[in-house]
Order: sequence, then C-alpha cells, then structure tokens
Amino acid sequence: MSFVRNAWYPAAWSHELGRALVPRTMLGEKVVLYRTEAGAPVALEDRCCHKFLPLSKGKLKGDAVECGYHGMTYAPTGVCIRIPGQANIPAQARVRAYPAVDHLGLVWIWAGAASLADRAKLFQLPPYGAPGWTANKGPYTYIKAAYQHLTDNLLDPAHVSFVHLSTLGSAAMEEIPVETRQDGDTVVTSRWTLDQPPVPVFRAFRDIPGNVDRWQIYQFYPPSLSVTDFGIGPVGMGHGDADRDKGMRIHSCHFIAPETERTSHYFWMQIRNFAPGDEAVSRTMTEQFIMAFAEDKAVLEAVQQGEDESEGRVPVRLGIDNGPQRSRRIVERMIRAEQDAAPGAASGRGAQALFDRKPEQNSGGASRGMKVK
Repeated sequence: MSFVRNAWYPAAWSHELGRALVPRTMLGEKVVLYRTEAGAPVALEDRCCHKFLPLSKGKLKGDAVECGYHGMTYAPTGVCIRIPGQANIPAQARVRAYPAVDHLGLVWIWAGAASLADRAKLFQLPPYGAPGWTANKGPYTYIKAAYQHLTDNLLDPAHVSFVHLSTLGSAAMEEIPVETRQDGDTVVTSRWTLDQPPVPVFRAFRDIPGNVDRWQIYQFYPPSLSVTDFGIGPVGMGHGDADRDKGMRIHSCHFIAPETERTSHYFWMQIRNFAPGDEAVSRTMTEQFIMAFAEDKAVLEAVQQGEDESEGRVPVRLGIDNGPQRSRRIVERMIRAEQDAAPGAASGRGAQALFDRKPEQNSGGASRGMKVK
C-alpha cells in the first residue's frame, strides 16, 4: 500500500483514549493505543512477537501491555520486559512503538521512521484555543472510502449545492465558478456567493434579515488534512482576513487518516468566532454537521463502490477537479520522495522492514502547517 508515512496522523480523540487497549488499523498496520498511568498516549504494534496474537486482546499491567496468550509483557517503548518462566529475554523480543502525542484535542501518531518524528511538524491551527473562538468536536467517523476521496471532496465547493441543500448549500451557488491556487504544498479552492440569502446552517444560530455575502475557502494540507474557512457577512464586505473576522466565521477542520487503501478514519471539529462558550450553540452546530457529513459519507462510500466496480474505466475530469488533482500530485510526489530515500517505505511490509533495521538507517520527511487566509 502506498501512503506518505513520515507524517503525523490522527488516531483518536484525546478524550476517548484512556486506560483501555484500543485497536486501530492505521495505513494498513495494526496498532494498539492506550494511556500510561501518568496519562501519556502510547501506540504499539498490535501483534505479539511470539505467536502474533494481537496485544489488544491482552491487558494493561501498569504502563506495560501483557499478551493474553503467554504473558509476554511489553513496555511503552515496545521492548519486552517479561517472559513468564524465562529469565533470558531475547534482544529481538520487541514490537514497534509509534511516537504518539496529544495535540488539538487528538492523539496523533507518527507512521514512519521514529527517528524522524518531529513535534514541530504537527499541524498548527492558530484559532484553536484563541480568545473569542470556541470549538465543538464531532464524533469519530469511519468511512468505507479511500482517504483521497475525502480530501477531493474537501477541495470541492461545487458539491455543496447538490449534496448539502438542507444545511450548507443553496441553488444560488450552482453556477458560481471555483477558483484554485497553490501555495507550495497547500492547495486552496474558493468561492464567494454575493448578495444572497444565508444558508440554513447560519439561520440556525441567528436571525439574519436580508441577504449576505458568503465565502467558502477550502485549504488542503498534505497528506490528508483540510480546513474550510467559511462564513457570512454584510453585502459588499471586504474579502480580507480581518473582514471575514467581522462576520460569522467558522473554520471547519477535517483530520483524516487512511485505515487501508479503501477505508478511512475521520475526525472533525468546528472553531467559530460567534456565541463564545455557548454550549447550546456548540451542540446544535455539532448536530447540523453530523447531518451534513452523513450526506458526504453516503456519497463517498457510493463513489468508492462505483470505482471498485468500474473495471479500470478512466473518469472524465472537469474544471472543478483542478484542486483535487493538484492535491493528489503533491501526495504522489511525497510518496516517491520517501521511496527514493528508503526503498520499500511506501508499503506495509517496507515500513516494518525499516523498523527491523537500526533507527539511524531510516530516512524521509514531511511537514505541516495551517495558514489562515
């Protein structure tokens, strides 16, 4: 399987991970997640090195994981620290440990070479936790579609008029062209809808008389993160960052990790500049977006099924595919760079082969960061 591996990927909501063993497949690899007694997140290969029973079928012993078959016990570093009935522990008795950190309310794991894990490469989201901004988090969502179908969708303002009429879209937006630009490895698609009634999601929070100007700015950060800056303001408003801050502004954040080539983990939240700290508004917003993203889920899973059944037919490309195609080319380039730097790094077995070598032999890299437009 070909994925960018030297990157941070979201594995779980921070508040959902505790003193229980949580199995999860990440980029085709079986991982078990838990927290130490001090609360630090841990991610280990979910496979005992003896008979390969998943460690998630064992139990926690302090900060270590005891295999449920013969009691081999592994420290958070992945090193075996106990073999019942055997004093000598072979040097190769260990499992892979993935660097794991809490950030933006999520547990992130580094899927590539541990020696390259760098906290400075964690995705930065300036409005998160800033004064005047309030976050609401949605439920973990499992989607039976390749992660790039999700990132395509999150660079596609055009679908909103057809998929989300009950929440985010309106027929008035159908014929408005989509603008695309690229800033390094960040791809941005945008559209302004001028002098039109507000869409349902904003009317749910405020009585808005008359028409508004509305913006949608979709920002993709490789390999699989997206932030949609959208909102409404008075007709004739300016289009700059400070102008948008004066309107009702939302950053809708989409943190995606591939499970396999055809399935994905999806975590989302919104950060808004209105109704600060209002829990009722947060609950209503979450409910609205659960409905909207359920519509996306149904479409994307049907798209994946259609692709699987297409027998290699090449899809027709449209102008609105400019952004998604750019994002895919960026990811392809990152994968090739990893393959060139460390042959085999883009396959599940290749990554394990890298783990089996000395850490200093591993190489490759990727970086992240949000720019608020």
